[in-house]
Amino acid sequence: MTPLGPARSDNATSSSHGSHTRQTSSLDRTPQPYHIRGDSLIKATGLFTFTASDTRNGHITSSFGRSESSESGTEADDEKGPLLKGLPAPPLRLRKGLRGSSPAGLTPAASPLPTPPAFVEAREFEYFGANQKTTKRTQQAGKQTKDFEAYKRRKRREIVRRCAETSLLCVIAAIVGSSECHSAELWNWSNELIAFLILPPLAYALYPLRIARRARVAGKTSLQALRSGFHIPSRFDPGPLLYPVALPVMIALSLFDRSAAFLPAAIVCGLSSIPPLVTTTSRIPALGDHIHWLVSVLPLHTSNWQLLHGDIPISLPLKLGPASPLSQESLILFYPLHLAMVSVLGYLTTSSLDISELQLLSTALINLYVFAASPQAEILKAMLWLGGLCVLISCRHFLIWEVALARVPTWKLLRRRAPRDFISQIDQSICALLTRGRLHRKRGVSSDSEDELPVKQFPRIRKLQVNGRASTMPTTEALSSMEVPLLRSPSFDTPGSSRPSRRNTFTVFGPQGRKELPTDVRKAQSNTAGRPNAFMSFTLEQARARKYVYAALAYVLVMLTILGPIRLYVDKRALSGHEPFGWALGYLLGNIPKFRFWVVSNNLDKWICLPPRSKVDAVFDRHISVEDIRQHILGPANTRLLICIYCVAVLLVGIVAVFRLTSVVEVDTRRKVFHGIMVAMLLPSIFVDPCFIALALSLVLAIFLLLDLFRASQLPPISKPLTTFLAPYVDGRDHRGPVIVSHIFLLIGCAIPLWLSLAAAPRSGEGPWAGWDTTVRDLNMVSGVICVGMGDAAASLIGRRYGKTKWCWAGGKSLEGSLAFAIAVVCGLSATWVWLRIGGWAPWNGQSIGLVMGKCIVAGLGASLLESTLTAANDNVVVPVGLWLLVRGLHI
Repeated sequence: MTPLGPARSDNATSSSHGSHTRQTSSLDRTPQPYHIRGDSLIKATGLFTFTASDTRNGHITSSFGRSESSESGTEADDEKGPLLKGLPAPPLRLRKGLRGSSPAGLTPAASPLPTPPAFVEAREFEYFGANQKTTKRTQQAGKQTKDFEAYKRRKRREIVRRCAETSLLCVIAAIVGSSECHSAELWNWSNELIAFLILPPLAYALYPLRIARRARVAGKTSLQALRSGFHIPSRFDPGPLLYPVALPVMIALSLFDRSAAFLPAAIVCGLSSIPPLVTTTSRIPALGDHIHWLVSVLPLHTSNWQLLHGDIPISLPLKLGPASPLSQESLILFYPLHLAMVSVLGYLTTSSLDISELQLLSTALINLYVFAASPQAEILKAMLWLGGLCVLISCRHFLIWEVALARVPTWKLLRRRAPRDFISQIDQSICALLTRGRLHRKRGVSSDSEDELPVKQFPRIRKLQVNGRASTMPTTEALSSMEVPLLRSPSFDTPGSSRPSRRNTFTVFGPQGRKELPTDVRKAQSNTAGRPNAFMSFTLEQARARKYVYAALAYVLVMLTILGPIRLYVDKRALSGHEPFGWALGYLLGNIPKFRFWVVSNNLDKWICLPPRSKVDAVFDRHISVEDIRQHILGPANTRLLICIYCVAVLLVGIVAVFRLTSVVEVDTRRKVFHGIMVAMLLPSIFVDPCFIALALSLVLAIFLLLDLFRASQLPPISKPLTTFLAPYVDGRDHRGPVIVSHIFLLIGCAIPLWLSLAAAPRSGEGPWAGWDTTVRDLNMVSGVICVGMGDAAASLIGRRYGKTKWCWAGGKSLEGSLAFAIAVVCGLSATWVWLRIGGWAPWNGQSIGLVMGKCIVAGLGASLLESTLTAANDNVVVPVGLWLLVRGLHI
């Protein structure tokens, strides 16, 4: 045990002076560590316990455990004072937003820790509770042995999990490959595929040998070098080594019958997604990038090699063909593009996405940029690529200023004096006039900033005797260490004034309790210490006026981006030169007689495109299918209009149900209502008009991304309502970074299988409607809706209530939940298989019902096992893609 004061004598440790130890529960941390009164420190408070003082030297001693970060983001966390070091870990966040107004009896306990860890630095999200040094001198050797044995058992279970995950991915790859192995054209790409299968395992195998060689050069023995090189750490996760590398190639193999150009692009992107640590060099870092680039393009140069007996080499340009959007030169540039994309996406999303998700997202955007050919893909490309770049370039500074201004506490602005120069006085007068009404309503209370305080409210001070010295502590809760200047003179807050050194929370700890920062960090802080923050010099009126000005400019620039570059691009590349807004009116309302008469009578037919009239005079001598009704009775435009009305009605009913259930059921159950809304909207309508649903999902995705950009940037007036609405439905992943990814991943998981199924599919239509219809209807189009909407909801609802038998590995998944997932997926695939034939899109005499049920069971079990073992990415995205691969590979 470490004393707070000077070293105690041996008598001070005798049993007569017994020492109270700190409670070790990780859930005992007080939510108000600065709100502890002096009398509460005499007994156990969950932080640490002051013990009886030694009468001979008059010092108080205490016991405390190892240092834990409070994750509050304040400067107090950097102090090495024993009080802060003794703070236990904060309470675990309840998973999936289970902290609303739900009844106490219906809200479950905290879920197990998520895997993989949210970020590498998060020590409380480790897979295994590895041996941690403790400051307790009385720890028994038996407890250490017991903890080490428990650690080894958890590690063995996690090894089983990762081996099962890798084996399952290999099985899915085998199913996909066996379904396409009979293609004669695929054998022409055997050299590239062989090179792809060899290069990643070879790079992964050489990495531990390189580590062992470095250890041997450093002076270790051969055995120690081998142990350091081939030692598998507790936090090892094979996901980043597998999914970004293998999934693009597996998808390209599934779509090989439509376009052979997908395969070389997927090979290059997959090899570019190998973690940089595998190819990096310690002495020359840039050399590792060049080696990685060489590895990514090496399969392209194997076309002229004869690797197999009887294989006839064919050059890459001949295999791609003259109509291919790719060339060998463009494929070589994929690696630097991929590297730049990962860097930009990582900057925009900060820590919201795992490295596997960043790599997969970069690969998807590159493929969208290169292979966008259909009108729906061109519109999605315009919104994500063109719109994203325009918004990033034009609004970047305004969004950064908005975030920086929102972080300034209002109480600091309230203490600013009125400006003295003439221009600043005019600025102050204008801003006061603009914000007069709002400030009058908000006077004396906190408003936009999270840590605002009333103007003249100072905390009451209590004196606390620690180690024989007096220390002061505010009785009101301090929201951050930035509020310490409240106890100082206001003159210290003026820019350029000399500020005294910040004292510790407890004066007894002194300067020795501070954390010693690295030399480069201290130099950087000293260089920036004299630079005044421009936002700190504003008054409250100026800051509030600028906040709305920045928001208005951002909205205007986004609107100009939509009406300018995006509109012109869609006009030229997706609509064959037709104006987008007029074309959209005809796309939805073109089959209404009154609307057609109004367009023709006002000579607007050149601006509003009208589809051909429906032919209702056909005599149906057979069963009328849904496709017949859409084409010949209602008309395509009226059908799309009915789909819109139906989806809006389902959405309104679902939202009303969510608000009605707020006081009855828990938050997790209310979240699953949104999964049910997606199933009810998309499952019956995707086969009716898949191109229209694909376009609608693209537009909704763009709206979600744009709204979350406004929310994360704290743009008024929509930032607060969005945050308030989404707050009860977020999960642990949403607290990792600025982006709330739950609803975005839910939408992407439903949409990706549909987008992949329509990739390079044959299109139909004439004139302004060319490419806006297709005859392709596959069961794999709805695999995302079935997986996310039905399987995930069933697994969560059943697993949380009846899941008692856990999988042998960590993660908290239960066998009952996984079985519910598989059953829901099998039922969804079977019902959709029947609906596909009732609607007239597929014949009944294709396969036997028993064979179809067997394939559905295999696909459901594979998706369920993938969902239970997945560690490296969001299951709402990867598992639907895995089910899509299984459905296509099994030819259901």
